[in-house]
Amino acid sequence: MNKQHLYTTLFLALSSAYLSACSSIAASDMPRLSEAQQKQLASERAGHLRQTHVRFNALDKDEDGYISRAEFNRSGDLAFERMDTNKDGVLSAADPKPEPRGEDTRSEQTRTEQTRQQQAQRTEQPRRERLLKMPTTHSVEGMLAMYDSNKDGVISREEYAKGRAAQFAATDANGDGQLSYDEYVSEFAARLDQQISQTGKKAD
Repeated sequence: MNKQHLYTTLFLALSSAYLSACSSIAASDMPRLSEAQQKQLASERAGHLRQTHVRFNALDKDEDGYISRAEFNRSGDLAFERMDTNKDGVLSAADPKPEPRGEDTRSEQTRTEQTRQQQAQRTEQPRRERLLKMPTTHSVEGMLAMYDSNKDGVISREEYAKGRAAQFAATDANGDGQLSYDEYVSEFAARLDQQISQTGKKAD
């Protein structure tokens, strides 16, 4: 086994153990909801945490185990440019939705069959509505929730840059100018728990 493979295997093992620990900790902090709702929230929280592993690796372009400020900024710039479909330098709900990512390379037969299966699944067992809804940079609505600091319904480039800088600083717990895996997951886990708390209050 070469060193690179060994490091990758070790990283994945530690990541799995860390995410499992985060998931188990969440259960003790669950708000007072029905047992079914608590189980659903715990499951959704665990799923969100697993996705942090994917996002961390996507941001860590040089694969050094850290997200640099440059890597963080690059991701933010790409997200803004994709959502700013009318290219006016601001984001708002009036912006047309961006085109879907990537080209659909499935054959017509495959698309038809998969659509049929999805429709059958929805008929047989309606999909549960998510309880844990986190804003993301994949939609203008999510961007507004995260970065519209003055709540005027638009995000300027300057406002976005300040929001991203504040987010990086809040995540960079030791202030070394880069984000470790633990810092990245911990910051997101804290936001998940805050959202869970708000979900519990809405259910009261």
